[in-house]
Amino acid sequence: MMNNYQRSRIKCWFITINILLSTNVLAQRAWTLQDCIDYAVAHHLPIKQQDIKAKIKVLDQEMAVRERLPSVSGYANGYTTFGSSQDVFGTIRRNDNLNSNMGINAELTLYQYNYFRNQAKKAASEAEQEHIEKEILKRNLTVQLMEAYLQTLLAQALLVSQDSAMQFSQQLLDKAQKSTAVGATAVSVVAEAKANLAREKQQYQQYHKDRQQSLLKLAQLMNYPDYNNLSLAVPVAESDLLQEHTFSDISNLREEAYLHNPVFAKFRSQAVGLEVESKFVKAALFPTVKGSAGLGSTYFNAFKADNTRSFFVQSKDNFAQQLAVTVSVPIFNKGKTKRQLKQIDLNQQNIQLAIDNEKFAQQQILDKLLLELDENRKQYGIAVEASTATAQSLDYTLRSFEAGKASIYDVNTSKSNLIKAESETIRSKYTVVFNQLMLRYQIYGSIN
Repeated sequence: MMNNYQRSRIKCWFITINILLSTNVLAQRAWTLQDCIDYAVAHHLPIKQQDIKAKIKVLDQEMAVRERLPSVSGYANGYTTFGSSQDVFGTIRRNDNLNSNMGINAELTLYQYNYFRNQAKKAASEAEQEHIEKEILKRNLTVQLMEAYLQTLLAQALLVSQDSAMQFSQQLLDKAQKSTAVGATAVSVVAEAKANLAREKQQYQQYHKDRQQSLLKLAQLMNYPDYNNLSLAVPVAESDLLQEHTFSDISNLREEAYLHNPVFAKFRSQAVGLEVESKFVKAALFPTVKGSAGLGSTYFNAFKADNTRSFFVQSKDNFAQQLAVTVSVPIFNKGKTKRQLKQIDLNQQNIQLAIDNEKFAQQQILDKLLLELDENRKQYGIAVEASTATAQSLDYTLRSFEAGKASIYDVNTSKSNLIKAESETIRSKYTVVFNQLMLRYQIYGSIN
């Protein structure tokens, strides 16, 4: 029977094994495309920088809103004079004294053609533009991730296909060696089988390199620390990815794409900001009315004078209040306002041209994607047919080889043709998948 020490050791081993297994499972988490996008957005440094810029603009907006409030300040100062002076009668006497004053001032802008309101609107528009810039960064990053993700899946699929070809060559070599050992085939057959296996291994290593490079690129886009532990999820079923998608009229697709493209939102926000800025600039043409209020007291001490009242008594007796209204009327500012308004008008025209240019670019992208999707679907169908026919041809060649009616060179040629056909099928498949995903994202702003 086991003692307590042995039971404890066995229990510890079970716990350790469970921990290692759970750790391995976590490390080999299968990442979907959406998982990669979410992780990349959360860890992308330029997006984090854009968040900070947006927060700064929000603070600018808050400061602009608070500009309507009065500014209040307190003051206190004192100065003393030592020396002699001559009065109007020619008498020279000492004039030593101490002067001081203190109080509180408040100033408020009563009218300035809605200057502060428009200033707050302008700050709000700039804050909105910073948020839109973040969406643009996310959009560009998502497009890069889609391409890198599918490129990695393609490289992985080619690697798996090449591994199958390498195993086939190994089996063919084993058969040739056995056949040569009994004297049924020539030694040259074994040599050719070995050479073909070496070529397959060489191609496998190239595909492995491509897969690792694609995985590294994807991890770098995600800002993921260890690309070796980045395992991609099993792709969506082929029947789902390659099914015929119906799209509405091209004009409706374009309008939908404009709606989900943050670049257009950026231009619209800039146009609104320019309208506010024009009102902001026009304020320089209108009078400015400011009101101020103050209260304070003064103190004077002649040092040698008799009966000088104390500081607190003088401060109480000299206490005074002041109200003032200041009106500033602009007369001539060298035509600055007129030219600023002209600049705003030109900027508005420039934004409209930028919108038209972006619409034109968006139309070209949609037209290109629709054309490529249609042609690549046809290409994929042809590739599937070619792959099926080539597989049948290889099957007949193998039967002929086993019957002694075909050489190993014929088998290698048929197998090479099949590998090329399967590779073309895989490439066509993922090209169609990429076209579908990209088209969906360009139109609806989402991969789902």
